[in-house]
Amino acid sequence: MHRALSAIDDIRGLVRSSPVDFVAWLPMQVAWLCHTGPEPALLRLGNRQGKSFAGCAELVFRCRGEHPYKAVPPAPVRCALVCMSKMQSVEIQRVLWEHLGQNHSRDLVDGVEFSSRTGFRGHRPVVEFLNGSTITIFGNAQGPEAIAGSEFDYILLDEPPAQEVYDECLERVRNTGGAIGLTLTPINGPPLPWLLALCTRGQVRDYHSRLTVESQISELTGRVRLNKVGRPWDADFISEIRETVNPIDAPIRVDGEWESRSEGQFFTVYDDDAMVTAVPPQGVLKLALGLDYAAADREMGMCAVLTALAFEEGSRTPTTIYALAEVVIPGSASMPEFAAAIIRSLHELGIKWHELDYVFGDVPARTRFVISSNAELNRALARAMRIPQRALKPRVHAMKRGRAQANARRRTKDIRCRWMYGRLAADVVRVHPRCKHLRKGLLEWDFGDKHPMKDVLDAWMYGLRDQWVESRSYDDLADLIFT
Repeated sequence: MHRALSAIDDIRGLVRSSPVDFVAWLPMQVAWLCHTGPEPALLRLGNRQGKSFAGCAELVFRCRGEHPYKAVPPAPVRCALVCMSKMQSVEIQRVLWEHLGQNHSRDLVDGVEFSSRTGFRGHRPVVEFLNGSTITIFGNAQGPEAIAGSEFDYILLDEPPAQEVYDECLERVRNTGGAIGLTLTPINGPPLPWLLALCTRGQVRDYHSRLTVESQISELTGRVRLNKVGRPWDADFISEIRETVNPIDAPIRVDGEWESRSEGQFFTVYDDDAMVTAVPPQGVLKLALGLDYAAADREMGMCAVLTALAFEEGSRTPTTIYALAEVVIPGSASMPEFAAAIIRSLHELGIKWHELDYVFGDVPARTRFVISSNAELNRALARAMRIPQRALKPRVHAMKRGRAQANARRRTKDIRCRWMYGRLAADVVRVHPRCKHLRKGLLEWDFGDKHPMKDVLDAWMYGLRDQWVESRSYDDLADLIFT
């Protein structure tokens, strides 16, 4: 009995000093850890599915010069960990610290310190091993200059990097013949069309798995993974996860897909019976007008939606978002025709143009003969009202800031749709019965860019830009939707 207890104590000591050696790895983690090809290896999974956990293990194994799944260069080696942000960096450093056994580590030199608030000690932290290997920690936000001039044997990029940072990392391992690993969920950072293109061309090896029960069973033990409170990642648990995630997020956040795809109605929380009313909110209201210009072949492509916003005193968050009126005409219409229809709609409601508080329009839509744009509409509105253009107040402003790149436009679509989904779920949205196209869009739109109801929904949300543009953080949006 004494010998048995002593052996148990020895095993506990081994586990405590090197927990990474006693992990029941999941199938896709093993596949990624086994990668030996010359191309960078990407581990692409949904949130909380062990990407960073496997990435930190790869760093430890390479620094030891001993790997359980493949041959690696002998120690000492120089490795780097590139994280997306300071906050995210501390959490990944915590995983690395736990893999190494924390203060009981058998690998680290004396004096390596970790803080749960700031991570490893140092302005540019370096984790030193007894065998001479090192892990230098960088932040993606520091830009490519931070890593320039260095050489490494292995670099791990955790969560989506900027393309220029990835390109710089390639240069940092070129002379050493080193390797690069990436671990990410595509929703956690900037859009990644460039990385998708590299994977499609075979220049990056993509290890990806959707969230299934089978993906959560360790091949080493045959047992399903448990969460930190002991609940298994079984069919019921996975079903609960899918039911609680916003539909725009589910394919990416749950399954690690590159893009979101929605089947059927996207705004599933919209209730036409409960949310349609002819009674406007009480009090002083702010008026927002949103405009969308589509191509000439769009039957309902030229759209304007007027929204009334009610606020509590001192608050910047509306208590009611009331879609008051809409103008929907063919995309082939001219700017004077569109301007006349908007002014006529406002006149019918007894609203003068200068009483509008926010007016935002889309990027220009060009055809062979006509340009539909904010500038052209400003001119047409001024002519229709018979005033100098400089006297037009408010002017139609651009909804989208910066360059109109495809990935930037996609990002604003995701943000505004998630924000609106949250407002609908919070039951602060109301729609006037006259907004028949908007109502149809809320009931039928499937998140697709070619859907006929997309333009009127875009116009509606463009007018509310000053509300959703402040909700740029994906984590903030998730809290807003689910609390």
